[in-house]
Amino acid sequence: MDPKTSVRSGRSARGRLLLGKVHVALAAIGTLSAVLGIGVAIDGGLEFNRVKVFVGVGIIVISTILYVSMLFVSDDETT
Repeated sequence: MDPKTSVRSGRSARGRLLLGKVHVALAAIGTLSAVLGIGVAIDGGLEFNRVKVFVGVGIIVISTILYVSMLFVSDDETT
């Protein structure tokens, strides 16, 4: 049996499909929360409110970390 064609982690096709949907959902959540963070930062800048700007920047940083970490998860890893 060729190791490239065998399923290393034992996941079925249904499990891989579910994992793909989870990746898409995480990407969507990361993107939408970054948009929310941009909106909060702009609103804080318009009101000259440093706290809102920093909260917006924090949201952007956290959502970026979530999005980038989702990109580096391999399909072959077991959870």
